Amino acid sequence: MNIKHIINGLLFAGALMFSGCSDFITVEPENDITFKSYFNTVKDAEALLNTVMNDIRTVGCGSTFAYAGWIVDTVQDQWVDDARQLEVDDNPTNWKGLYDIIKNANVIIDNIHRFPETVDAVPYLLQAYFAKAYVYFRIAQRWGECPIIKSTSDTEAKGKSSIPEVLEYTTECALKALDLPVFSELKDGNGEARTLKQYASKGAAAALLAHIYAWRAEIENRPEYWAEAEKYCTMIIDGKAGYYTLAADPEAVALNVMHRDDPESIYEMYRTPKETSTMNSAGNVYVGADFVKFPVREDMPVDDSWDYSVKIYKSTVRKMFRPEDKRRDAWFWGVTADSIYIVYNKATLKTTPVYTQKVDDKIICKKWDGTAHASVDKPVLLEEGDSIVENARYGADELKHAFVSKIRYPYFEEYKYSTSGIQFRSWDQNKVVWRLADIYLLRAEVRARQDARSSGAIADLNCIRERAYGNSQFNYPCADDVEKGLDKDLRLAIFREREKELMFEDHRYLDVVRNGRDYVRKELPQAFSYLTDKDIDDGALYLQVGRMAFESNELMRQNVYWNRRKQ
Repeated sequence: MNIKHIINGLLFAGALMFSGCSDFITVEPENDITFKSYFNTVKDAEALLNTVMNDIRTVGCGSTFAYAGWIVDTVQDQWVDDARQLEVDDNPTNWKGLYDIIKNANVIIDNIHRFPETVDAVPYLLQAYFAKAYVYFRIAQRWGECPIIKSTSDTEAKGKSSIPEVLEYTTECALKALDLPVFSELKDGNGEARTLKQYASKGAAAALLAHIYAWRAEIENRPEYWAEAEKYCTMIIDGKAGYYTLAADPEAVALNVMHRDDPESIYEMYRTPKETSTMNSAGNVYVGADFVKFPVREDMPVDDSWDYSVKIYKSTVRKMFRPEDKRRDAWFWGVTADSIYIVYNKATLKTTPVYTQKVDDKIICKKWDGTAHASVDKPVLLEEGDSIVENARYGADELKHAFVSKIRYPYFEEYKYSTSGIQFRSWDQNKVVWRLADIYLLRAEVRARQDARSSGAIADLNCIRERAYGNSQFNYPCADDVEKGLDKDLRLAIFREREKELMFEDHRYLDVVRNGRDYVRKELPQAFSYLTDKDIDDGALYLQVGRMAFESNELMRQNVYWNRRKQ
């Protein structure tokens, strides 16, 4: 990262547009613009803010170490396997894109006085502080130590600040962002309502602060911060940071919350299906997408499957989720299937996956939506014109693997080389960063860390369990908790609940680290179990600093652990 020249050559470009989204304004790139001639119109202000927002959604939500936290039975992807084995990366993920966001946020903050009187500059200032806080938090979670660039005038080469210093500055920025309006009151410079949860709100700032303080409490060994994390969780749950409500059931979570702009969602990265492949890199954007294989939806063409690079066994899913847990069949398709066939209708040109299940010595056929049909000895033909597609049946080996259905919205484009004339292109849904269920379970966790708050922790845990099961039969502590020893370990019970509720949402690795080194050794696969205390203290849980950071900064130093590994 060229910190010395971080401002030189700054180009103000308009934000990349989202198809059909009026919140974002198309602006032609403008060259050779000075600070004095910029920010004269709402268009100028929106252009730079949208550049910041666009960059956040491009590079701000992926995490290499998320791969290390996956619950995976088999791995066929070298990148995933390397993350789990703590292999030295010759080309590690760099943080330049994240520092570009910080740079542009600093431009807004440092030039806010140049905004015309006709433009309310405060919302832009607060959005910029949120962007800085969010990005610095992600950098701290991924790399630990890093340089702090506070303003556009801060152009000298810098060494890395300590983790507590980075997190303290992150907290300062997030606290300023807390002055943002609630989501329903967000407006752009023209006074028009912002309708995308890509923009920060008071709820997003509170969620960020809750996670920051929970992280700091463990990483910095500051137990007083558990109460701070609880405070901001409560602000959201009590409706003091905007209106958020839990979806009715797990099926509604998969169908609506994981799509976009649901009342349970607090902050999300906006995605449209027609954007570039970089924007829609499934592995970077949707953790669960790497588990997905046909069928991902009812009318997906037989000849166009989205293959998976990692696999989880149905047996693992059944072990994690009781049959009564509605998340099992909402997050996964055909977990109880004995056979899966493809039914093709010549009239509608649609294909429908059908799975068979043996119940009381009878073969039950169910289609994609779970609808049961008459007991038969072969796959049922669902409607007139249906036929079983020849050779379109999964073999015994593939039937061991679970198909993820928590991601519901694949997008197809015309493709002349496909038999069907179309091909899978991307996912037509947002990346949900934080939702209300996460906040309930985070509050449960931080309450459990405070002995006097354990009853409140149990209440929060049960709130999510009651939605998952549809009743209070499995409220904590239930017989299942006793069997698994969770009745004597509330923290672990909450961790297991987050593991199930937030599966494929890019939380598990960070949850493990936040719970301490014992969890790291027990819950992370492969090489993590062999880490010593010194390895962890020296930065084994963080990413290597990328080569670009050293190119023009003589003060940059590699993470101690990775420097030792490379020697």
